[in-house]
Amino acid sequence: MNLFIDTSNNNLILILEKDNNVIDSFVEKNQTRLSDIVLIEINKLLKKHDLTLRNIEKFYITKGPGSYTGVRLAITIVKTLKTVNNSFRVYAISSLAYQAGSSDCVSLLDAKGQKSYVGVYQNKRNIIVDQLLPDEYICDFCKNYKDFALIKDYYEIDFVKNYLDLKEKFELIEDIDNLEPVYIKNFI
Repeated sequence: MNLFIDTSNNNLILILEKDNNVIDSFVEKNQTRLSDIVLIEINKLLKKHDLTLRNIEKFYITKGPGSYTGVRLAITIVKTLKTVNNSFRVYAISSLAYQAGSSDCVSLLDAKGQKSYVGVYQNKRNIIVDQLLPDEYICDFCKNYKDFALIKDYYEIDFVKNYLDLKEKFELIEDIDNLEPVYIKNFI
């Protein structure tokens, strides 16, 4: 059994899956208190299917960029669980890549302060380094990718499809102590 957790922005996304078959999912959008509900909702999702955390073999998470607290939340959960039970595996992916899914697109996430996190994806691959740009440059930046879709702030994406489409692209975290949130602070 696998559990996907995304808390990198103001959404809580949970997907319970085994062998690429989705058992259930939970999405709570625009949640300002993720830290208050994430463990409650994980436990509710598992209990609904007569499961516990011990039944989870693999955790898939996003590692940012995104909100400071949100990015740290899923990482802290899996690090803590891995400390208690070393038998499961952890996989991680950029939240910009997750948002892009299998689309050829410019993936944008609001970084606050009139800035955006930007990634460009083609064929499920990042074709430029994820970066932070002032919002005033976004239009000019996107002109370089006019044949690409623009996907912003998880608006109208299929969370389950993106997870399944990218599952093989998640990176196995061999050493949980090396799992760090992705913070993009400076302009490139």
